[in-house]
Amino acid sequence: MGKAGRHQNAVAVTAALVVLAAFLSACAMPDSGQSEAVLSFKKEVRETRETLVPALIEEVANRDPHAVKVILDKQCDLAKENGRPFACGITVLDLHGITFASVTPGEAIRRLNYSRNEVVMQALKNNKIVTTKLYLQDGTTLYAVGIPLARSGEARGLLVLTFDARELKDRVGITEQEFLKVDLNR
Repeated sequence: MGKAGRHQNAVAVTAALVVLAAFLSACAMPDSGQSEAVLSFKKEVRETRETLVPALIEEVANRDPHAVKVILDKQCDLAKENGRPFACGITVLDLHGITFASVTPGEAIRRLNYSRNEVVMQALKNNKIVTTKLYLQDGTTLYAVGIPLARSGEARGLLVLTFDARELKDRVGITEQEFLKVDLNR
């Protein structure tokens, strides 16, 4: 076999390897083997975060609870008008875990005090998104996601999204184990 034949074989083998690699990557489970429920939940949290954090950060940094409440109400109204209402309770906390403002679309407001919740306080201290379970007095389980509201790399407050565990499982399919393991910092 001459040089031209070996070159053609090398090109054919390389092309076959590229096609095989593309096929294998297409067949692999998306996003590191995470279930569709986890991916859906992460997308919902990311979209909510991307909508709310930029709108809230300035007023949280200025420590203006009235302005924070106005922004929350406006964002909830806009989401509803766009046909994508928020499916979680939304609370904005100051650096001490005290509520600035909260809204729970479609329900009576549930004001929760997070100042003694270690996970929430760790989110503020470490400037990282955290997840935790909360229990209401009536036995309802809530899944909470704490998202630091940071400016110049420093936490100014915390955006807490609370999801009714049963409703979230019915709507998205995420299990308790999946929720507790989900990493929303990536």
